Amino acid sequence: EPHHIKPVIWQLISLICIVLLLSCSCGGPATKIQPVVSNLSEPQVRVRVINTLDTVCIKFLDTWQVYTPDKIPHKFHKHDRIYLTESENQINCLDEGRKTFLYGDSLSLTGVHQSGEIEIKSVPYGIGWWWAGEEDRRYEGKISVYPSGTGKPEIVISLPLDNYLCGVVPYEIGGDSPLEALKAQAVAARSEAVMALTSDMYRGRHHDLTSDVECQVFSGNQKRTQKSDQAIHDTRGLILTHAGRPINAYYASNCGGYSEQISHVWPDRPAPETYLRTGKDSKYRPLTDLDSEYNVREWIFSKPPVFCNPHLETELPSWSQKNFRWQKKFNIDSLTKMINGDNDLGKLVTIRAIKRGSSGRIYQARFIFEQDSFEVSGELAIRQMWQPALRSSCFVGDSDGEHYILNGAGWGHGVGMCQSGAVAQAIHGTDFKSILEHYYPQAEIVSVYQ
Repeated sequence: EPHHIKPVIWQLISLICIVLLLSCSCGGPATKIQPVVSNLSEPQVRVRVINTLDTVCIKFLDTWQVYTPDKIPHKFHKHDRIYLTESENQINCLDEGRKTFLYGDSLSLTGVHQSGEIEIKSVPYGIGWWWAGEEDRRYEGKISVYPSGTGKPEIVISLPLDNYLCGVVPYEIGGDSPLEALKAQAVAARSEAVMALTSDMYRGRHHDLTSDVECQVFSGNQKRTQKSDQAIHDTRGLILTHAGRPINAYYASNCGGYSEQISHVWPDRPAPETYLRTGKDSKYRPLTDLDSEYNVREWIFSKPPVFCNPHLETELPSWSQKNFRWQKKFNIDSLTKMINGDNDLGKLVTIRAIKRGSSGRIYQARFIFEQDSFEVSGELAIRQMWQPALRSSCFVGDSDGEHYILNGAGWGHGVGMCQSGAVAQAIHGTDFKSILEHYYPQAEIVSVYQ
């Protein structure tokens, strides 16, 4: 890929500069912002947006050109459509009559105008989760198409980091959230992206980041708002650091009132970061954790005075209100088959929490059947025993003989910033720096590019 060499080298130089800058940072509390280095450039990111469709339908919303590796351009106009497929390790470009007229071992699409958009039809999202679906999404930037080797084209979008964030922030926290919450989300998401770029955490052959829940949700321009764009502009170049390095500024939709330790969620990731707090999502922290069955049951059935409790904060958005506390009811026969498949262990009797984290989330559980039992480790693995996966592993279970009922708290892993709590704090006038300090108390805010 000779035509990619120059931008990749420039990106590498920029990222090395970021790491050097951070390692020289003198530190300070999160409410102070370190000075910017004005000659540091904004990184470019390559985001894989699709690799699961047999056929990708693209509708042009402006004038675009499609290039084969030999640089021959093919021009398309507004409302034109093409279809992309993969066969024999080549990308085929089909017209609206589904006839191949262009092919190569890769294709690139470039808008004639810098802000030109395309629309990709039926983009899948939330694969494997209870909110999974598909929608048409609009994108800008340079589009590259590669064969994946699985018969499903890989679509990668290259664009500046802040343009990427414009497609992340409104999907992650809602484009109509209060401005200070949007700013906090922008800084956290930028920190996550810079951490990924400097560590190659999500890097593949053609991409640096992915676009769904395993990384950060990048949805393009579909749900951008003036307010979410302003939040990114107002925090341009700001990231969270600890000990001179960008941090994994984890965040989740609703912590259920209590945040979780990273080691209980991702034990295979680096040692627990000291910049992430665990505890009650309020100004006041409780004296005990929720790692006992008695404490967690009492907690789930209570209405604690925490930021993300919609019973106390009626202005929280609907996506938050229905996830602070939840209940799922299953027929025991159906649940047995869901969890145990065709193994002949008899009916499910109960689910016993072996280990709970400080937030009450189970990270080791025993599934007990009439004839035998087995254990499952890992917060995410436990949630994924259900199809679709559970909102959270902070739950207690009860049986009435015919049904098994789960009562749970929160949506997501609970590590880092509670997005619902951030919204509530912003509603009450807390600024984004204070919100970030609440969830990442030992981190520093550093400006790494203008």
